[in-house]
Amino acid sequence: MAVVDWVKQETEKVKNKNRRDHNSVAENELMDMARDRWSVATERKVDFEGQSLNAKWRRFEQIYRNKQWAGESVSPNKSTPVLNLTLAMIQAVLPRITDTSPEFLIYARRGVHHGAFADMLTSIMRYLWYHNKMQERQMSEAILHALKYGTSILKIIWDPRVWNGEGEVQYNVVHPMNFFPDPRAYDIESMDYCFTAVPKSLEYFIRRWPSKGHLVVPDQDWVETEALEGRDQPSKEKTATLKEYWYKDQNGTVCVMYFAGHVVLDVIGGELDKNVADDYPVYKHNKFPFAKIVDYPGDKEFWGFGEIELAEILQRLINNFESQIIDNTRLMGNAQWVVNKLLSGLKEEDSWIFDNAPGRVIFTHNDGVRKEPGTPIPPHIPEHLDRLIMLLEQILGIHDLVQGRRPAGVRAASAIIALQEAANIRVKEKTNRLGDALRDLVEQSIYLVMEYYDEPRQIRMAGDTAPATINVDEALEQELAETAMEAGELQFDEEMGPPEMIEGQMPTGPEGMGRVPEEERQRLRREASFPDFDIEIKIGPSLPYSQALLYEQSKEFYQLGIIDRQAVLESTNFPDRERILERMAQMEAEAAATAEEEEGGEERIGERI
Repeated sequence: MAVVDWVKQETEKVKNKNRRDHNSVAENELMDMARDRWSVATERKVDFEGQSLNAKWRRFEQIYRNKQWAGESVSPNKSTPVLNLTLAMIQAVLPRITDTSPEFLIYARRGVHHGAFADMLTSIMRYLWYHNKMQERQMSEAILHALKYGTSILKIIWDPRVWNGEGEVQYNVVHPMNFFPDPRAYDIESMDYCFTAVPKSLEYFIRRWPSKGHLVVPDQDWVETEALEGRDQPSKEKTATLKEYWYKDQNGTVCVMYFAGHVVLDVIGGELDKNVADDYPVYKHNKFPFAKIVDYPGDKEFWGFGEIELAEILQRLINNFESQIIDNTRLMGNAQWVVNKLLSGLKEEDSWIFDNAPGRVIFTHNDGVRKEPGTPIPPHIPEHLDRLIMLLEQILGIHDLVQGRRPAGVRAASAIIALQEAANIRVKEKTNRLGDALRDLVEQSIYLVMEYYDEPRQIRMAGDTAPATINVDEALEQELAETAMEAGELQFDEEMGPPEMIEGQMPTGPEGMGRVPEEERQRLRREASFPDFDIEIKIGPSLPYSQALLYEQSKEFYQLGIIDRQAVLESTNFPDRERILERMAQMEAEAAATAEEEEGGEERIGERI
């Protein structure tokens, strides 16, 4: 692909110039450290046997995509069939994890008056889940990465470019091949640094960083980060690798540097951030903006391992046994003609009249013409193939019940449901690890909301017809002021003095926040710690039999008076249950009011004056 003309004009201006001269001395020192750490991170991105994880994941991708004989030395006469049970079983597990939206519950950690703010954040989290298309697309992609490669990475950032510059919390799925953690770390929290690396066109660099993007030179570092066949080969397209270097400085402040080659494009956070005066982190929560999902966690390892790693050897054995059955059938299973050329008068050129494809004709000088029966396949070969398939299903946790097959000797519905629940234990473990990652995602999200939702905005919840207006800044300001006032650290207007607390809560408006000077408000936002919240993630039952069992139990308990209707809807994770309960309460209130009016308007005997 030829370089776009305007890009060529920009790059020609700095041709043959030293790119480092366009960085400051401090930026070059930081870049040298980053390049050294990049070398360490790429070299040590290996499994416990020292094999490159990116090369290993490329092989897993080939297995998943039916190219399971790639790299093996196979005779040209041997068949190469693929019974892709690996893909089938991964796709059997995937919807069981992702077909139900998780439920986010945010509670105030201390102070009853924080409850309303927690409810507001809970509603915003539901909106963010809908806005980022998590249920429709991104969660399936993330869980598929975890099932195939063992690990999936979620990125939680604030994108100031969306909504016409208003900004929004954004979730992205980072392919594990594009993520390079600190080799000494076992989890996100213990990292000192990490990298992401993605290929970008030269146009992208110039558009995003107009002042320095034209300095970027095409490179081939991105070759090691691409998984698909053919995409890892150099091309005529002018492509460079955009690296994000997330690190902690000497004060423990989380910062990020964007660079390509020897060009420092931008630094956010810390002393080198040109947009802030203080040593301020990228985000106020001061955490690396990533969350990790693992399929099976490894001991003292950052990376987990997935279903393909468990199934690879058995999958290849199954393919080899299937190949043996096909080759035996092709070579030995067909009947063959035996023709005596002397007695029959036929020649080898006349073999077409027997029409025995894919069999063959054997010409002899005796025995006339007869047909030889084929040799049957030894019964132990297909029997062992069935055994291998059964072992693969057991290793990956795909049992008869999960596939819709009734187990032999079991007929009672309750027994079948109990067995189905037992077969679902491994999926429950996966959802537990998913819930742990989503808790990190929610925690960082609510910090970003409190930090950047500085103006009232309208959001539309999934299922609502009209948007709702929320004012996080006002609610947060009230929360921070109440906390600071309780600690005696809040300064008020000298003439008006502090307000009187009403039931432990500071009043709003002129009687409350109106008494706090604007400088004091800015100080609160900058220095005060955000309120702490407890986060609970509920990933409901994703299997029909689990839902049916809960429904039947809930219905029986409701009829017995043990639980109310709200508990019934919550236990079955019924959609829009809050609105259903509100409508029912409203209808009951209207019915009660109507009944009172009718009762009060009736003329009863003995009451006439």
